[in-house]
Amino acid sequence: VSTFQTNETAPPCVVRDMKNSWTGGETAAAAPPESARETLALSIHLHQEGALERLIQLFEAPLFNYSQRLLDNASDAQEVVQDTFLRAHRAITHQYDEARCAALALRPWLFRIARNLCFNRRRSRGATRFEPLEAFDDGRMGPFVQPVSSDLERREEMAQLDRALSQLPLEARELIVLRFIEEMSYAEISTTTGSNEASLRGKVFRSLKLLRSALETRGVAHAM
Repeated sequence: VSTFQTNETAPPCVVRDMKNSWTGGETAAAAPPESARETLALSIHLHQEGALERLIQLFEAPLFNYSQRLLDNASDAQEVVQDTFLRAHRAITHQYDEARCAALALRPWLFRIARNLCFNRRRSRGATRFEPLEAFDDGRMGPFVQPVSSDLERREEMAQLDRALSQLPLEARELIVLRFIEEMSYAEISTTTGSNEASLRGKVFRSLKLLRSALETRGVAHAM
């Protein structure tokens, strides 16, 4: 049973103070540093004490945020995250050898698992909203403006950002989350989505144009 809990005062874009649904501890909301990830799969493969706990602490909140934005449903996102960890643990401990675990690009690999589960869930419920970004290219792009605002205004802007994201084509929404919220490199996004890096740069550019238009429609200028 999922026991995700969120801090209601936190901006909707980042789930903070989320209870670890497997262990009851606190999860880490910030992106994990590379040094904390590079040997984690191997540690789990070797059944080192606390390794699985660290995996969950590092990735539960980012995977939940990502999945929730793809699915528009917190309950579904919780189930996807738990299934992601189950599949990842099974692969690392029973399917992959030591060399493969040592070389595993852990973060994009986990997001790839979650992505596949999200798309399977969307298909099962008949959600097919996946339109090519090229259809939305209006040839216009301007800078985002950094407003000076209070914490309350900032939270409202973050809520506006989430509402604007929800109106974008699924591909644009996903790319913005991966590039600007999860701060993935293009190489990591390529591993996660299966797209080549050259095409991703153009798609991210078009995604930002769509987000800018959506925010302007709502009268919001938001700095990414």
